[in-house]
Amino acid sequence: MNSVIAEHFTRIETYFVTSPIIASYTITRQNISFSDGKLRARLTLINQDFLEVFEYVTETGGEIRLRKYSFHWQKQDGTLIKRWDNAPHYPALPNAPHHIHLENQVVQSGDAPSSVLTILNEIEQELLHDD
Repeated sequence: MNSVIAEHFTRIETYFVTSPIIASYTITRQNISFSDGKLRARLTLINQDFLEVFEYVTETGGEIRLRKYSFHWQKQDGTLIKRWDNAPHYPALPNAPHHIHLENQVVQSGDAPSSVLTILNEIEQELLHDD
């Protein structure tokens, strides 16, 4: 088991516990090998929205690299709010394969997040500072 990846996933789970926007969470999968790791989780947010989390990371020289990801934020009724992912199905977008799915089937280019913590900070800003 890779201790750097284990620490990365522990940092993420600690954020799940302490975040003011997460009401509850379930880790549905966590695998850590010598050089890579996968994490899947389902979060219920304080407004009853859901966030489905998937991270596939590798570690080299003490550095974590997010290889594949999908962070799917939806309303309680299943309506998409936003999904960040790097599936290679929009190669013409700037910053491909990184992109964001928005409501009404709009897809826009996006930057690569460093982890789900980047996305949770963005959601936190929207939920706690929405005027």
